[in-house]
Amino acid sequence: MPISSATETLVTFLTTRQLLPGSWANAITNFLTSIQTVTASTIQTQAGATKITSSGAAVTTANANDAVALPKGYSGLQVFVANLSANTLGVFPASGDIIFPSAADAVLAQTASKNAIYKVLKVSSAGVATWYKVEGA
Repeated sequence: MPISSATETLVTFLTTRQLLPGSWANAITNFLTSIQTVTASTIQTQAGATKITSSGAAVTTANANDAVALPKGYSGLQVFVANLSANTLGVFPASGDIIFPSAADAVLAQTASKNAIYKVLKVSSAGVATWYKVEGA
């Protein structure tokens, strides 16, 4: 099950308390407990960025500012991003979301060889998630 479906399922469950099929529960568990190893995209745009599909990502880059994109945010979601390379990593929010203090859809630079935790601390009534870089450089 893709992450957007797992995220939507989790939000539906938390807000409506509906029972979930086992496959949905497994997808949520996999997202919340897995670490993804990815190479950041050399297409340094939000649309071209490598999508993060788990709660943790170990990222390598070929060039400075190669990019990854966080999943669509919901309240309480957190994603750990480890930049394993000697290059600065570009981190984009999902389309329409914000990484504080930037504008919607803007990239945030993550320092070379540094780790960071991004958390969604609020979601607007229009469904726009605001991510905060709460740890790391």
